[in-house]
Amino acid sequence: MKKIIFFITLLFLNSCSSYHKPSSYMAFDNIEYIDKFPFTFSLSNEKVVDWDVIGMKKFRIYDSLLVVSTTDRDGFWSFYDIKDLSFKGKFIKAGQGPNEFALAPDVNASRFYKENNQLFIDIYDFQTGKIYKMNVNQSLNKKELSISIKRDSLPSFIFDFAVIKDNKYYCREINKDQTQQIRYLRNNGIKEIPNTFKILNQASVEKGKDFNLLSTITKISPKGDVIVEAPIYLHQINLYSSEGKWGKTICVGKKLDNIENLQDQIDWTRIYTHGGVCTYDDLFAILFVNEDIKTMQTKRKTLPIIQLFNWKGEPLAELKMNRFIAAFDIDFANGYLYALDIDDILYKYDIHSILNRIKSNSNKSNLNYE
Repeated sequence: MKKIIFFITLLFLNSCSSYHKPSSYMAFDNIEYIDKFPFTFSLSNEKVVDWDVIGMKKFRIYDSLLVVSTTDRDGFWSFYDIKDLSFKGKFIKAGQGPNEFALAPDVNASRFYKENNQLFIDIYDFQTGKIYKMNVNQSLNKKELSISIKRDSLPSFIFDFAVIKDNKYYCREINKDQTQQIRYLRNNGIKEIPNTFKILNQASVEKGKDFNLLSTITKISPKGDVIVEAPIYLHQINLYSSEGKWGKTICVGKKLDNIENLQDQIDWTRIYTHGGVCTYDDLFAILFVNEDIKTMQTKRKTLPIIQLFNWKGEPLAELKMNRFIAAFDIDFANGYLYALDIDDILYKYDIHSILNRIKSNSNKSNLNYE
C-alpha cells in the first residue's frame, strides 16, 4: 500500500514539473551584471524648444515627424515637422462616435510602420479593444483623419498591449487575485504563452499587497522580434524574444531586487527605478530615475540617466542629464535628443558627436545589432 501511495505521489510531482511556483524574482536564469558603460557623457548646453503647445504629455519621433500627445480634445495628437517644428495637423478627437476615442491613445505604445512608402500607425483603443489603422500621409495631405478599423475583437482594458506585427499582439493582464501579471500572445486569434513569458509570469506578490511592484514599461523592437521590459520598481531590465526562444536579464551595478522583501517596505521608501523606454533600429534606451517615491513626490534630488544598449543587451553609453526629465526621444537623422522635463518644458540637446562615437566604437567591436 505504501508503495502505491509513493508511486501516485511521484506521478503527481512529475505531472507538475512543467509548472513553476510563484517567484520572488521577475528574471531569467541568464543574468548579466554590468559594472560600467563604454562611454559616459554629461549633457549640457541644451536649448528650449520655443513653441506654443499646451497640455503636452508624451511625444514620439519617427522619421521626419514629431508626434505630440496633448490634452486637446479636438485632436489628442499633434504632428510637427522635426526640422523646423512647423505644425502639420492634429487628429484623434475625443468622443463616443465613430473613429473617436474617450481617452487619448498612448502614442508611445502605438506601432509606427511603412507600407508602399506610406506611413501608418496601429492604434489600440483601451476602452473598446479595437485596433485602428491610421494613414498618416493621407491624413496630413487631406487635413482630415484617414483611419479604419483593423481589428475589433480584442479584449478591452488590457493592462499592457503592443502590436508585434499584423495579427500578432503582446498582452499583459492582472490575474483575478491581483497577485501576478500574466503575459501572453494573441497570434491570429489564438492565445499563446511561450516559455519565456511563463518564467516572468511566475513573479508574484502576496494577496492584498501592491501589485504595482510587478509593473514594467514594455516596448517592442522595430522589427517586432524582441521585447524589452523595464520594471518601475525593480533594479533590472528584461530582454526576450517575442517568439519565446530566449531571454536575459540585465542588472546595472546592483543585484536583483527581491519582490518579497520590497512588498514589506513602506511605500514611499521604495526606489522608482525606470521612467521610460525608447526603441530604435540598432539600440534601445532606458530612462534610469533611481529616486525614492517620497523624494519624487516632494523635491527630486537625483538627476536621471539615459542608458543605451544594443539589441544583444550589451551596454553602449550612458547620458547623464542635467535636468529632471519625464520623457525623451532621439532624432537620429539630425543628431538631437529631445527631453521633456517635469515642468512640461521641452529641451533639445545636440548629440551628433556622441552618436558618432557610439557608432564608431560599435563598429570597432564588431557588434552586430539584431
